[in-house]
Amino acid sequence: MRNKFILTVLFGLLALSFCNAKGNKNLYVADRTIACAGNFECIQIREKTSAPWRNYPDTIEGFNYVEGYEYKLSVKPVQTLNTLSGIYDEKYKLVKVISKKKTAYKPLDKLANKKWIMRSMDDTKRTIGVPDTSGIFIEFYLKTGTASGKGVCNTFHTSFTCQDTTITFTNFATTKMMCKGQAFEGVVLNFIKIATTWKLRGNQLILSQSNGSNIVFEGR
Repeated sequence: MRNKFILTVLFGLLALSFCNAKGNKNLYVADRTIACAGNFECIQIREKTSAPWRNYPDTIEGFNYVEGYEYKLSVKPVQTLNTLSGIYDEKYKLVKVISKKKTAYKPLDKLANKKWIMRSMDDTKRTIGVPDTSGIFIEFYLKTGTASGKGVCNTFHTSFTCQDTTITFTNFATTKMMCKGQAFEGVVLNFIKIATTWKLRGNQLILSQSNGSNIVFEGR
């Protein structure tokens, strides 16, 4: 019985050492994400500056990534069991940010030259799908710092500014036509007015409010 207990403890310690990789290591993170699977954006990482970037389809625990910056991180590798494949995947937990350097890359450029068509709205209580026939869209003009678009029946024009992932809309103006669906249009346009953050996920643009509500657009 005693030998069985000792073997159980040793097995547990062996499993623990297997699940926690040896020591910390440095990772470099690129200044931009890249579309990977479906509507997902992967960060790009490498362990040496001479190595090519590789997609990392996960998050680094404790790391707040912002596009437009290159990072050098100290991370702790952790092996986790992939229940689908039955093999262990290496994940990372942030130890510290060694360096964070702003580059010439402008994430905002991804917004240009596309018509962003509204697909859904999540007000934290429910998700509302938007039919293609609604025609709600927004377009961004980076040189002038303006955006324009169309609701259900009215057009709108606004100025905007961005800082990293934050966005602010000002001087919001719309036409005043009456039509069926105007109430819903008002909800959408008021949402855009007070959006505070933006994020790209593959070919989707997500505008969010501080309470977690969001609107999802698809790029065309």
